[in-house]
Amino acid sequence: MIRAILFHIIPLILPFVVYGVYLYFNARAGGDKSWGKTSLAIATISGLLLMAISLITLGLVSGESHEGTIYVPPRFEDGRIIDSQILPAEKKD
Repeated sequence: MIRAILFHIIPLILPFVVYGVYLYFNARAGGDKSWGKTSLAIATISGLLLMAISLITLGLVSGESHEGTIYVPPRFEDGRIIDSQILPAEKKD
């Protein structure tokens, strides 16, 4: 779950953090202290692109193909909880 959250939030926030750090050090050196409209737009677009790339990557690298299998959900039997399972599907000839 935390991996999915990180794949959603960090890529969106990262350009703003990087630009904020840049502004901080630029202001300490006597430069401009404000966010320009262009800079904010670039940071927003960069964040959205990073988020899209990370979501595509997450979809491609996570999970397995479960073709030919069936999912058995968790169940309650004889006072115990039986975990979910992925079992091979029975072949019908």
